[in-house]
Parts: sequence; C-alpha cells; structure tokens
Amino acid sequence: MERRKILLGSGAALATVLAGCSSDETGSDSESNDDEPLDDDNGENGDDTDESDVPGLDRDKLELDSEKISIKDVNKDGDEVDIVATTTTTDPEMLASELQSLGETISAAITDPEAFKAEINSVTWVLENDGAMVMSFYIDVQWAIAYINGEMSEDEFVQTVLDTADETQ
Repeated sequence: MERRKILLGSGAALATVLAGCSSDETGSDSESNDDEPLDDDNGENGDDTDESDVPGLDRDKLELDSEKISIKDVNKDGDEVDIVATTTTTDPEMLASELQSLGETISAAITDPEAFKAEINSVTWVLENDGAMVMSFYIDVQWAIAYINGEMSEDEFVQTVLDTADETQ
C-alpha cells in the first residue's frame, strides 16, 4: 500500500516537473519565434514596401504647411498615387488658401523626379472631414516636374491643380 502511494506521489511529482519544464521551454521558444517573424515582417518587408511603393517620393517630406489639412495615408496603385488627407474645414475658399503650399510640398517630397516620373502618372488627393469627402483633386506628374524644374510658377501650379478640384458639401 505504501509503495502505491509513493509511486503515485512520485508519478504526480514527475508529471508536474515535466509539465513545468515543457511549459517553460514552450514559452521561451514561442516568445523568440514570435519576435523573429515580427522583426522580419515589420523590419524588412515593411521598409521595402514603403520604399518601393512610390519610387522617388519621400513620404516623410510629404507634409503641407497647414494647420487645417494633414496627410493621413499614401498608397500606390499601378501608376497612380492616392493621398488621403483630413481637414478641419469644409469651406472651399479656406481649403484653396490652405493648399497654396502644395507646390513646395510636392517639390520637397519628390526627391528623385526621374524615378518618380518613370513610375507614376498622377497623384490623386482626397480631403476628408469626419470621414466624408470634402474635396478631391489630382496632380499630373508632368505639372509637378515642370514646377520642380522652374518651368511653372507656384501660383500657376496650384491654380492648375485646383482647376481639377471636385468639391462636395
């Protein structure tokens, strides 16, 4: 009888020890395995995707000098770039005024005009307020390159772009 209790007790103790070791090993392995793929996916693939998404464009420099408009998202689809920005105003005149720095913004963001021109045909902007579209417009890459090369004034560039605007209210 004593031997059965001892065997049962030692078996239970052995099972507990093995479960504890197994749990520790699994926890360590799963933590390190989880870390490695995240580093690979986020570090390499995320950075490569951002760089190759829009050749010749530095997304960090794509900021308007505006307190009422801020860029939310930039996506490339084929030879087009879509930029979604949020705005705190729905007044078309105020938006036009806020977009006066658009030429400087585009000029600063396009760091390699030749690479950008080779891959992209147009840039479409959508301005949203509380999730609803307020205005959209597009920039033909030829206009941007002409502005960057000094062949078009900033006022002319901005007016050409604003002429494409589709306003909703």
